[in-house]
Amino acid sequence: MIVLNEKLPYLFFTQNGKQIGKAVLLEQNSEVYEPFISLKCCSVETNFGNDLKDKPFSYDVSKHFLLEEFY
Repeated sequence: MIVLNEKLPYLFFTQNGKQIGKAVLLEQNSEVYEPFISLKCCSVETNFGNDLKDKPFSYDVSKHFLLEEFY
C-alpha cells in the first residue's frame, strides 16, 4: 500500500456509477497520459467528459473521497 501524497495526481476507474479497483498513482510524466482503449472482440461505451451537458457522468465526482490505497 502507498500512502496518499496530495501533490501527485492519480486516476481511478468507475463502472455503472461505482468506483472499482484501486487508484493508479501517477508518479512521473503524468502530463502525457491520455485516455486510450484497445479492443479486439467486444464493445465498450465510454465517457471521458467531452460532452457533460448532454451525457453527464454516472459517478458523482463531487462526492468522491480521497483514496488511500493504490496499485
